[in-house]
Amino acid sequence: MLLRESMSVFWQTLKDVWEELYALAIVNLVWLFSWSLPVGLGAATQLPAVIIPTALLSLAALPVTSAGMYYVTNRVAHGKTFHFADFIDGVKALWWRALLWMLGNVVFIGLCILNLWFYPSTFQGTWVVLVGGIWLAVLAFWLAMQVYFWPLLVEQEEYKLLRAWRNSAYLILANPFYAFFIVSFTVVLVAFSVAVTLPFIFVGMAIPAILGNNAVLTLLHKFGIIDEPRPKPLR
Repeated sequence: MLLRESMSVFWQTLKDVWEELYALAIVNLVWLFSWSLPVGLGAATQLPAVIIPTALLSLAALPVTSAGMYYVTNRVAHGKTFHFADFIDGVKALWWRALLWMLGNVVFIGLCILNLWFYPSTFQGTWVVLVGGIWLAVLAFWLAMQVYFWPLLVEQEEYKLLRAWRNSAYLILANPFYAFFIVSFTVVLVAFSVAVTLPFIFVGMAIPAILGNNAVLTLLHKFGIIDEPRPKPLR
């Protein structure tokens, strides 16, 4: 399960984005303005008393609305349509979990960066390079897990964060090359949308969300955990 399956997920993602472009664009605009508008307003005032609260508001809005995006794109990956009300339902159901997810990432990534800085600046020797390489690998693995995290959380019967993180690690270890291709496609698509700008505005978050959902559902189906994730077209 390597390049062929991952390429199938890639093309299915582009097809899903095209078919649900209008609805996804609306949700993506809400996602974009929810965190960028407070930052812009705070920066425009140039007042620390305004910049700090707006920055905190932005940091809170980003994961919360991203959770709503993954909620609706889970429906898309299942071959279903969605409405804006579904996005609101996703935000309501997942908002505090999204904040905990953000906090967990800040703590863990901060710990990795701290160790990457601490050992080379404090000690010398070849073992320092080895330790730094280990922490760098841990950081890369953690970031890769986030591609699977939200699709797994939304797909679970119970929204348990630790279970979603654990299962994300399991899926990567069960098929690391597939995960490598999916993560690579995610990075390429996000980089392209940011560089071109217009795709980022309308589908910048929708693309990686659908890609992650399609990738996870494909894996779960291959492993026999779920049935066919989307209905077959009528002949």
